Amino acid sequence: MKPKKFHHVNPFLPVINLKDTLNFYRDKLGFYDEWIWEEIDGGIRRDEMRLMFQQAPGYTQLINSENCRFVLMWFVDNADEIYSEYKENKIEIVNEIADRPWGTREFSIRDINGYEIRVAEFSN
Repeated sequence: MKPKKFHHVNPFLPVINLKDTLNFYRDKLGFYDEWIWEEIDGGIRRDEMRLMFQQAPGYTQLINSENCRFVLMWFVDNADEIYSEYKENKIEIVNEIADRPWGTREFSIRDINGYEIRVAEFSN
């Protein structure tokens, strides 16, 4: 009998426009291998990180407004190099890279759907 084991979760993040989102993640954030199903669902990956999206403009605008933001946390290796890459690609930086008191070196960006993405690596 196989043991019980959880591996990972990949929610479908709501987005304003699926094609624009995939283009942004590919052209600006360095992702690749995008896929689309029936023009509503799609996904993309970078290394081991896989993201999935679902076109839902009204819901996206509700969870990412001036009053609130849905925050994603990406754990990476070499946050400094990724920070430099995103600065060079003119990605909106919300918080500059810094060592945080909770043991990460991280920075924050904002994607075209309003998500705040914290890009972090654990400090040694």
